Amino acid sequence: MSREPSDPGRRAVALAGLVPELAPPFAATSPVRVPELCNVALTRRVLELIDHPDFQRLRRVRQLGPAHLIYPGATHTRFEHSLGVFDKVRRYLTSLLLDADFVAAVSERDLLTGLAAGLLHDLGHYPFAHALEALGRKGLQTPDHEAVGGRILTGLLSAAPIGHLLESGWGVDPERVARIVASGPAGQAEPVDAMLASILHSPIDADKMDYLERDSIHLGVPYGRNYDRDRLLSCLAVDPGTGRLAVTDKGKVSAEVFVFCRYTMFSEVYWHHAVRAIEAMLERALEDFCERARLSEDALVTELLAHSDESLVADIRARSPEDSPAGRLCAALSGGRRRLYKRVLSLSRAHQRPAFQSAYERVVGLDRAGARRLEASLTERLSGLLGRALDPAEVILDFSPPGKHRLEDLQVLFAHKRSSASLADLSHTVRGIGQDFARRVDKARVFVAPEAATEARAKAGREELAGMLLNEILALPAADEGAKAQTGRLL
Repeated sequence: MSREPSDPGRRAVALAGLVPELAPPFAATSPVRVPELCNVALTRRVLELIDHPDFQRLRRVRQLGPAHLIYPGATHTRFEHSLGVFDKVRRYLTSLLLDADFVAAVSERDLLTGLAAGLLHDLGHYPFAHALEALGRKGLQTPDHEAVGGRILTGLLSAAPIGHLLESGWGVDPERVARIVASGPAGQAEPVDAMLASILHSPIDADKMDYLERDSIHLGVPYGRNYDRDRLLSCLAVDPGTGRLAVTDKGKVSAEVFVFCRYTMFSEVYWHHAVRAIEAMLERALEDFCERARLSEDALVTELLAHSDESLVADIRARSPEDSPAGRLCAALSGGRRRLYKRVLSLSRAHQRPAFQSAYERVVGLDRAGARRLEASLTERLSGLLGRALDPAEVILDFSPPGKHRLEDLQVLFAHKRSSASLADLSHTVRGIGQDFARRVDKARVFVAPEAATEARAKAGREELAGMLLNEILALPAADEGAKAQTGRLL
């Protein structure tokens, strides 16, 4: 972000004039309406991208996967979310055109690249992508949805790729858009691309702003929208030290509340035990299916992109033996049934009893093979209690991989950018949220098939059952210090 233009205001107006998507009224057609009471204005070239089959496919992929089995309103899709992120990125760019450093650094093509990245950031999302990616972090070879999106953009997975429209109608390089979406600020060779990437990859990015609000609306909860959006947008700026998204000191409180909103959504929704029970069931079914099918990465990606959420579960069920983990778990989640696994043990760093804290550290230090061995051991103990052999995957261990929720700091700028400080250094609230997230929200849980859980509780009692499983976990050797989860400072 080098030189200071002689008249940044005039240049900003000129840039906005070159990009109709940034200068209302800019809709050449009627806008599309998305919840809640939001009109997303569309130009002809935006409509062409939206109408492409690669983008229309996102109508079949739910934003929150199976969460609708807990929250009936959670049926919104990646399609709707992508439109929302496009609108948020447009607002971010419009706000940043008031920042002299940003105006000096960007061109018309840069602004169009940023808009395209916002619209297409989830292009590679497939059903239950986060469940498969969680397995990838635990050692299974699974496709990363952002990498898949890059392959779609650059024509590796489509006969008539959507990237051709970017080249012909936008004058934008699809590979550049793919890098900005997939790599984040640190993965960019050019400073302006790092800035554009930070709009989609930062503690207050446009992606988070949209999904927090949108998920809250559809779930029927208030947590993700209790911040001053307009104030936060008006205080966006470029950090001259890093060249990335920052806020002025007037936006400090809005940024703090935004971070808190994300914390509460994870605490009360995304990592709610019932939601995690379903996610854990899906992860285990997908893992079993992938291990038996032994598809190549390309074949797996092709299959995943061809399915909706429902059709993928139905297909896995049809192709799996009835008594396999995938067959049993998919049956419990489909065909008009909802047999959700029950939580019988919950561990965290913040538990009042040190034994539960110690057990948590042992669990999060496990790799995928270690987790399977522990599940087998827990299954054996429960089988002994019940006097019958439990089937495979009637006991599921669920935990977040170490460090998953750490994010980089956000810089707060003072005195017209003459000084800056980290939001975490300025805010006891944000520091506390980071620590509280690692201690209280990140949990390891043992889920058991509903009939077995009910029977085990009847035989042993809730506390005794939890204690029995706890002792089985404590019999594991303690994880090495280096394998323990790192807390981080922000979410």
